Amino acid sequence: MVGKLVINQKHPYFNKKAVLTSKHHKHQIIAPAFSEVLGLTLKDHSADTDQLGTFSGEVERTLSPKKTAILKARIGMKELGVSIGVSSEGSIGLDPQMPFAISDIELVVLVDDERQIEIFETYRSFEIAAIRESVSPGQNLEDFLLRARFPGHKLIVSSHKSKSFDFHKGIDTIKGLQAAIQKCAELSEDGLALIQSDLRAHCSPTRAQNIKLAASKLATRVASQCSRCDTPGWGKVGHERGLDCAQCGLIVSSALRYEVFGCVKCEHVEQGRQPSKKADPATCSNCNP
Repeated sequence: MVGKLVINQKHPYFNKKAVLTSKHHKHQIIAPAFSEVLGLTLKDHSADTDQLGTFSGEVERTLSPKKTAILKARIGMKELGVSIGVSSEGSIGLDPQMPFAISDIELVVLVDDERQIEIFETYRSFEIAAIRESVSPGQNLEDFLLRARFPGHKLIVSSHKSKSFDFHKGIDTIKGLQAAIQKCAELSEDGLALIQSDLRAHCSPTRAQNIKLAASKLATRVASQCSRCDTPGWGKVGHERGLDCAQCGLIVSSALRYEVFGCVKCEHVEQGRQPSKKADPATCSNCNP
């Protein structure tokens, strides 16, 4: 557990301060891990990060999750005049590896202009309440609300077909939901309203938990320093693949040979442990065509 780790008081971030840039109350989610693992204090800074993209659709995200998170961090760094910044960005939708399922991939980044480094970690989870449905006023919503984990997870209502961006966010009461549906349906060309999960961190407990776990991963990585240059952020940078099949001996190119660990500053890399000497025949195209 994070709280059981012993802080290295010689770490370059011990007793230092950084800025956490967020619009949606992420400080209480992200800051504890950096304090407990590194002794690094994150100052909460609210900024209009919605300009970089929203889950509800008013603003399309045009940058990658990593570039968006870095830009968020730099907004706070510039506005407060500090050299270290932290921020996060989430991607929720069809999973890139399992496209039949919805996943939440949370990325948390630390930007250090003094050392000219950017350190990030991600956490991928299928534990996320993220659904949407078009409905009409007076429609029975019992099943939808159960799947949406309402009211613990808040909702957004908008018109189903309209050029107007009239979004009602943070809804957590039946009365408020019914009123929003009625209003948005009246404005919609087809008389329907669109209900979707409010995926802002302070409105989605499952997403908040995923961000917390991503922050814990990043804090742990930042605590690890390069054995050659002492730069924070030593960790996994890639994989080496290709193993002989345990049954036929042919190379299985997709099989994990070992992980590669590296520094975010210098070019120093090391080979990680080798989880297996041979590839499982079940993954071999020759043995299991």
